[in-house]
Amino acid sequence: MSLWYQMDTPHWIGLFLLVSVAISPFIFAFKNKTSFALATTISLLVTFLLQRIFGLIYSISNIHMDPHNLLVTIPDIAWNSIELHRMLSATWLHADYFHILSNVIVIALVGIPLELRLGNKRFMLVYLIGGVGGSISWVVFNAGSTVPALGASGAAFGLLGAYLACWPKDEIEFPFILIRKWPISMIALIYFGLEVGRAFTVYGMGEWSNVGHIAHLGGFLVCYVFARPIARNGPTPLNIIDSGPSQGGIHSALHNQKRDSMKSLESDPWANKEKDVKLMNVLTNLRISGDEIETREAWMEKLVTIAKCPTCNERLEVRNLSNGPNVQCSEETCNFSWP
Repeated sequence: MSLWYQMDTPHWIGLFLLVSVAISPFIFAFKNKTSFALATTISLLVTFLLQRIFGLIYSISNIHMDPHNLLVTIPDIAWNSIELHRMLSATWLHADYFHILSNVIVIALVGIPLELRLGNKRFMLVYLIGGVGGSISWVVFNAGSTVPALGASGAAFGLLGAYLACWPKDEIEFPFILIRKWPISMIALIYFGLEVGRAFTVYGMGEWSNVGHIAHLGGFLVCYVFARPIARNGPTPLNIIDSGPSQGGIHSALHNQKRDSMKSLESDPWANKEKDVKLMNVLTNLRISGDEIETREAWMEKLVTIAKCPTCNERLEVRNLSNGPNVQCSEETCNFSWP
């Protein structure tokens, strides 16, 4: 029988609190348009802190609130439909202070500059792929085992694999001997190489370890494979060599992407209509100077003060869309849009 059917009231309360504190940083980040990588770091830390509080409550009152056993990955039951959530939920739980700190350091220091390259939605997708990929790797290599696994290490290694695949020339601040900028290729390959060696001692030489090295390698490799397709057409071109990721850099990349997606102004909907001199001059200047977003928008603002909708003859307005400024009809029932 699944442990879900053995949940009592304190366990349900504990589960509700864990889920609430885990998702709250992401809600805040979404509403305030702040970093999802930072939200992930905070989410992992507050979830771990709540687990410690649950442990303290149990030691004082003998009330068990931590639904830990319902959330960790257990290979023997991992593929049961009612237990599939464990592949993801286990990545939000940690065993001790060293475990959580070693993961959040990587997620914060690697994740924040990677998010500036990928954008927050693509970053979150890569992070989740790494976490689930690590869990699946652990389950596959330990089929039938009842030993639980937990932690965000697969996701953290996944960020390294994704960064190496997409922008290997970048340098980021990282605590190797000294806290200074190091090439992401060096950081990622050192981490990967050490894990290969550690995994060999466990699976090749039969040494015991309570660390899921296979989960680390699985998260790294799956993100290395999928990161480039995910990053393609994102805010930053793949393999770009510049001054490194920054908030200014991503805004510049988004601006360039928007400019490149602007449509041609060569033809216009007023071509077959009688045009006065002012309208002709504005359209001419719009075509000449309309390669940049700002100048295109400025001449379109001038255009809508002169021209009427060629479809319904109503007033026109300028709207700045994802593919640049567009002239649209102000009448809701009219679908006119140019270019």
